Amino acid sequence: MPSSISNSKNAGETLAPSPKKAPMSSSAGIVFLLNFLVVIFATLEISSPRILARFSHIERRIDVELAQAKQIRALNNGHPTVLLVGNSLLDEGVELDNLRAGLAPDYAVNRLVIEQTHYLDWYFGLRRLLEEGARPSVAVLTLDPSQLASGFTLGESFARRQMSIRDFPRVVRETDLDRTTASTYFFAHFSNWLGDKRYIRQCVMILMVPHFRELAARIADHGSHINDRAELLAKAQQRLPELAELGQTYGVRIVVLFPPALRENYSLDIQQLGASLNVPVMVPSRPGEFPRALYRDGFHLNSQGAQIFTGRLRDEIRKLPVPVALDPH
Repeated sequence: MPSSISNSKNAGETLAPSPKKAPMSSSAGIVFLLNFLVVIFATLEISSPRILARFSHIERRIDVELAQAKQIRALNNGHPTVLLVGNSLLDEGVELDNLRAGLAPDYAVNRLVIEQTHYLDWYFGLRRLLEEGARPSVAVLTLDPSQLASGFTLGESFARRQMSIRDFPRVVRETDLDRTTASTYFFAHFSNWLGDKRYIRQCVMILMVPHFRELAARIADHGSHINDRAELLAKAQQRLPELAELGQTYGVRIVVLFPPALRENYSLDIQQLGASLNVPVMVPSRPGEFPRALYRDGFHLNSQGAQIFTGRLRDEIRKLPVPVALDPH
């Protein structure tokens, strides 16, 4: 009998309902979600530069060149310094080692190439470099005429690498940004992840899609498609004095370089305008002078074309008067 009573008691205890857990309050849920998002964002911020350093030699090269550009001074071992800046036209059109050898020992040459950049990327990019202490004797901006007239920027990566936060209101005005895009630029200036995500997507595509680089090169849109002479000259009339004023502020001679072109691009007209505005515009080869055989894709030079163009650029640089760098402060 005692055994039966004991079993009944145990059974009653087993059937007793367990206490229910109190549901999470809405405020606690919000705090948990915010903490989770902070962890995710912090992870992306820390990991994105490492991802690029691991998978993109282009990004590694840009980081090295950017760091070197920030350290450049008017004289290097007593010789004037030249900083070449531009996009893939510079990267593929100028053989840097040959140019350095051709200008040595009279000039010390550095470069900073960021692909797919246009005028506004580099106008504000040069402003930031000079603001942060870079002082080349000569800065050579390499673009084609339509890129000089372009209103494009490289988006978040431009905001991260090339835009000074002091210039943010002016960037918004000159690029006619809507509020959403403007806020993206603002936060991208401070964020590795927002500034780098475009390149991380490219790295992922390179890993996932066979021959992605070759495919992207074939379908890439290289220009801003501004071909009207009047529009090109009007933009040059506005932008060349901007460059001159920037150079005068910091005691740096800023020069525009137009690479070779298969067809008429009105570079000689802009060169003539630059002479009237006291802004050097170098056109080492007339439009149409280089045959199709010297181009890789009709836009970028191949190795043979780059060798010829580099020699001409060397001669053009030697003709330039070099200013003495000033400290604007």
